Amino acid sequence: MSDLETRLTYLKDRLRTAYDGIGHSHGRPYIYLVYPPEQERKLRRLVDNELQSDADMTFYHLDVLTIIIESTADQEARREELLNNPLKAGEAKRSLVRMWSRRVGQAITRSLEQNPPAARPVVVLRGLAALHPLGSPTAMMEELAEHEPRAPTTGQIVPIVLLTPGVRPPQTSRTYYFLGQEDLRQEFYRGEEL
Repeated sequence: MSDLETRLTYLKDRLRTAYDGIGHSHGRPYIYLVYPPEQERKLRRLVDNELQSDADMTFYHLDVLTIIIESTADQEARREELLNNPLKAGEAKRSLVRMWSRRVGQAITRSLEQNPPAARPVVVLRGLAALHPLGSPTAMMEELAEHEPRAPTTGQIVPIVLLTPGVRPPQTSRTYYFLGQEDLRQEFYRGEEL
């Protein structure tokens, strides 16, 4: 069994046995599953096979890349103009990450409302590399925390699994290199690391 398979098995077990306790020690029910970017295809295949809805949990798989593309459609010229303007670039980047976070939150809420969970809901976010170079999973989750998605039937905050391409540096805690790049060092935002 590979490291990814072992970690996915652990993730499923954690979700089943500690669903209500996820995030209590860090403040938010987020689970960051950091994986080597070169193993993207393998991870997607494993996630598609392993994280399937059953009588115990309902999984909602959302692709952040698709959400980002849809949210900025027909705005490429204006976005490029703002990002290339040195006086507006910083705020434009923050504004885009905030918008993307809102759209991800809206997509989660829409999924939960359109397909009410038959069992305990879990959201799985993939395609997080699309946030680069303007944002990171950490920045997105900081923004998303302001309007956390809740299960429509119970009002409970829904656990979110973030499939994060990156590397966890040895002998560190709560740190990862987004996309495996040391200059993109990030801290986990109030969630569990796996």
